Amino acid sequence: MNRKIVLHLICVLNAIIGIAILISGAVAFLMRDPLFERLTLCGTGGVLAFLFAGIALLTRPKNEEDRKFSYKEGLATVAFGWLAVSIVGAVPFITVTGMHWYDAFFETASGFSTTGASVIDSSLRLMDGSTLPNGVESLSYGILFWRSLTHWLGGMGIVVLTIAILPLLNIGGQVMYNAEATGLKSSESKLAPRIASSAKLLWIIYVIITTAEVIMLYLGGMNIFDSVCHSFGTIATGGFSTKQSSIAYYSSAYIDWVITFFMFLAGCNFALHLRCFTGKKLFYWKDEEFRFYCTIILTAIILISLSLIFAPSFSDPLANTSFFHQPALAIRAAAFQVLSILSSTGFATADYCAWPTITCMILFILMFIGGCGGSTAGGMKCIRAMILNKYSLSEIRRCYMPHLLPDIRLNGERQDAVAIQKTIGFFALFFGSYLVIVILVALVCPGPRMDFSTAASVSIASLSNIGPGFGNIGPTCSYAWMTPTTKVLLSYVMILGRLELFTLLVLFFPSFWKK
Repeated sequence: MNRKIVLHLICVLNAIIGIAILISGAVAFLMRDPLFERLTLCGTGGVLAFLFAGIALLTRPKNEEDRKFSYKEGLATVAFGWLAVSIVGAVPFITVTGMHWYDAFFETASGFSTTGASVIDSSLRLMDGSTLPNGVESLSYGILFWRSLTHWLGGMGIVVLTIAILPLLNIGGQVMYNAEATGLKSSESKLAPRIASSAKLLWIIYVIITTAEVIMLYLGGMNIFDSVCHSFGTIATGGFSTKQSSIAYYSSAYIDWVITFFMFLAGCNFALHLRCFTGKKLFYWKDEEFRFYCTIILTAIILISLSLIFAPSFSDPLANTSFFHQPALAIRAAAFQVLSILSSTGFATADYCAWPTITCMILFILMFIGGCGGSTAGGMKCIRAMILNKYSLSEIRRCYMPHLLPDIRLNGERQDAVAIQKTIGFFALFFGSYLVIVILVALVCPGPRMDFSTAASVSIASLSNIGPGFGNIGPTCSYAWMTPTTKVLLSYVMILGRLELFTLLVLFFPSFWKK
């Protein structure tokens, strides 16, 4: 393996993170944070950017031998790059806020992986023994902006950003793009002949949609700072909020519906958005995965809305209502939470843990499915669920027609055996990893608070990059109470889920490191 080029590219990624921290420092000055925090944030970003840019210059490829780049180098760059930026990005939380290293690492890994799980609440102990009395709302503007910016950078992908702005990374760009981008690829999702051009197009669409949401939230009465931060969290399907009670803080139907709509867009394949911007608006409905995605959403909203409307025996403490015989409120709450969970955003307007059992079961199932391939959402992805469903039906038919050849098609394209095998392999690995994580979480975090529902949901909430779950990690809870070992474990799980398993798991194979 060409370790020099891997180190060079990882340093480039971290230099970009240093620049992003500097931008957060500039926001701290604009928002008039305390002087010490402004200077510390700018100093942290400046030192990191200068340090990693210097190392990148020293390790830059000088000849063809240095530029040698294969699948191994691409996978190693993405895997170690994501781990490295999660460590480097944790530095502001330590230097400015005074968080313990494991809490800072957890928060940063959750941000970059767009999980949205947080350890920040009024019970979190800082290194000096103090707490944050108002939770997230006790943080300075600069740190809040950096926290949301980690979402936005991680949503489309740090490597994809680097490929888009640095022509140098055309070396092995396709390999790294495939290792980081989510979902199965098809001929319909190809954006441009060159991978750098595809990355630029993705980021242009990403910026346009984010800007549109910022404007709409601002018109709804949200201040510009909160509009930007919540737009970062929505389009990246992250879920970090500037308010401790998340979107429920605003109690606004307009804001709820705006965020619901943009969570829907964020869960779609971004290639479809590009087709729309180029005048092919009907291309959405022609896509079979998009129709499947819409069907799941509508079915879940109808079932949950009916359950809320006709269930008089509960009251939602976060939404401060029971939804009984209130169709408008029930549909609004159901639509928001269905899109929040399915798109893996994790925002909350209600405490769905207090809802009827059937609604919790539906939301738990949605945690496994996720959004469309090529979106910023987590989970298994709709396209894989479709292939598995079609393959299962095909195998049932083969019971009475044993000579029938499998003919599994998506958008009219026949799927070859390799695509089907990859899907089945991912499905087996996903559920196998989930079961292992449940057991590990129960082992490293013993105690009454880690009950069955909490262990089962925290594992899928981390692996599918959702954030909130059930039990003691519901929408009104945080991860602050967990042990340091559990937080480190879940940080790795969140990155594992963001990179869709294979990219990180290959590092554990001895054959990967052999020539």
